[in-house]
Amino acid sequence: MAEIIKVKNASYILYEELLLKRENLRKEGKQFYVSYLQMFGELMTESFQKKIECIRKKKMIAFCQRCLNQGKDINSIELNRFIQAEMKSYEEDLKQMAESVKAAAKAKTLSSDAIWRIKEIYYGLARKIHPDMHPELEDDSTLQDYWNQIVIAYQHNQLDELEELEVMVNAYLEKCHANTEELVIIDVENKIKRIEQEVEQILSKKPYTYRFILEDKKKQEEQQRALQKEIEEYTQYSLELDDVLKSFPIKEMFA
Repeated sequence: MAEIIKVKNASYILYEELLLKRENLRKEGKQFYVSYLQMFGELMTESFQKKIECIRKKKMIAFCQRCLNQGKDINSIELNRFIQAEMKSYEEDLKQMAESVKAAAKAKTLSSDAIWRIKEIYYGLARKIHPDMHPELEDDSTLQDYWNQIVIAYQHNQLDELEELEVMVNAYLEKCHANTEELVIIDVENKIKRIEQEVEQILSKKPYTYRFILEDKKKQEEQQRALQKEIEEYTQYSLELDDVLKSFPIKEMFA
């Protein structure tokens, strides 16, 4: 039988702490990613652009070779149509990366007081209406909507928005006479194990592990050199692919 744990039980307290820790680590990971993009974004974009350029040329070579193997002429219109379809997802990824780098460059640095206040409000609201802590409130669409807004505001460091949401949530709970203290958590021990595993995964993977580069000047220099080397290698490879493409008799056709 699943165990029912009251709110004041030590297991529930641990469960609550782990939930808040997980959300905080997720947010920190996103902040590390923004800082990483601010530091290396331009080089990352240039490297990815060079990589896509090489992929495009390799696909062009494969198309040309296939035509020759089949005894067909290499039609420039068909080639361009094929490449546009094949490269669409890559171009979208490049566009998304460029937009992320641009957004990171505009990201504001908050004061320690503002960061503390954001965390304080978020934790206070989480203890009142977090879906995992309060399964008895899951059918309340208004609180669900508030919670979604809270998560977005917390992730984007929107202090003003969080302060407004704090007022609205408290007013709504008071109006509904909601009692968020008398609650139960089903099978809490298994939930604790699951969240502990999630916490370990966050700590061991990107973007959270970017912190080790951001906190180490030597690692920053190594990463910069690695990205510059990638760019140089893709540039050289692109020139080699150009030589291969020149060997194919592509017939220029006009629509």
